[in-house]
Amino acid sequence: MEQVVEKSKKPSDNPFTQQKMKMWQPIMTPTKVVIIFIAIGVAFIPTGVSLIRTSNNVYESTITYDQDGSTNSCAITTANEGKSCTLEFTLDEDVHGDLYVYYELENYYQNHRRYVSSRYASQLEGGYIAASELSSYCDPMTKNGSLTLNPCGLIANSYFTDIISCSTHTMDESDIAWSSDDDKFVQPQGFEYSEIEDTSTDTCSTYNLPTDCKTYCSGGTCYFYYYPNDDTTQYLYESYPSQITPIEGVTNEHFKVWMRTAALSEFRKLYGVIDGSFSKGEIISFTVNANYEVQSFSGKKTLVISTVGEFGGRNPYLGVSYIVVGTICVFFGILFATKQLLFPRPLGDPDLLPWS
Repeated sequence: MEQVVEKSKKPSDNPFTQQKMKMWQPIMTPTKVVIIFIAIGVAFIPTGVSLIRTSNNVYESTITYDQDGSTNSCAITTANEGKSCTLEFTLDEDVHGDLYVYYELENYYQNHRRYVSSRYASQLEGGYIAASELSSYCDPMTKNGSLTLNPCGLIANSYFTDIISCSTHTMDESDIAWSSDDDKFVQPQGFEYSEIEDTSTDTCSTYNLPTDCKTYCSGGTCYFYYYPNDDTTQYLYESYPSQITPIEGVTNEHFKVWMRTAALSEFRKLYGVIDGSFSKGEIISFTVNANYEVQSFSGKKTLVISTVGEFGGRNPYLGVSYIVVGTICVFFGILFATKQLLFPRPLGDPDLLPWS
């Protein structure tokens, strides 16, 4: 009869698993402490100077076009006014590289706990979710009257609705969201669409679409499209008909950018990119269709154009932080060295310490 050998849970008999490896514990003498502080300072201060220089090389220009108490041509006091205004940037230096266009909001707390959690990922990914299941994720924004909101939640239903267009240059508004977000925003299951080849004769059945499909036209091109449960659901394109087309829906790039919530109460979100280099004195003009009201919560809206460097847009704070930390380290290094020179303290022999 074969003997069964019982497996042991005892660790292998080696220095690592038996925790018998030799240890090393540095003895922090005054000289070593001074050297470490000075070394950190010497490394940090030049690094901070370099970061500030890199940040200063980034071109940036801003125009605040609406805030609490503002009466300029872009200011609105009620939502969806659709007021049109023009913002002009005159470049005060030559700009090399593409210009990134951002809108900036202030005193807007996308980082609030309830705001951040007010979304349903499964719904945004195209899944059918019963209205009764949404309340635990999206309260209080689950319905508009008797219609179920798709997508639900505070983030999706506070979408930035100002429309910004560049009248002097071509602004590319595609691929502005993170590529990692592409799989997180999918049209609802059952959504179908097809480009219409002959608008005079083609019908929904021509493209095997449900007979109650709808028509959408843009730029001379028309589409048939169908959304499931459209009679009981308010979809994103119905909530924001001027900003989002029924063909895009939740895959709209601006919507995906908005749904990535900001960490601070003052934040920027990318709106588009203008290719090329630009000359000093060149005018870049934008037309803004103002719909997003901010005066009720003492907010501020700003349009920003900026180039980017190795570390993104202009941000002097990282460089300043390095310089401050480096300066403090040098100060303490000099302080400890002075103290040790003027008031030395005799040290014992570390070899006599019982390490074992």
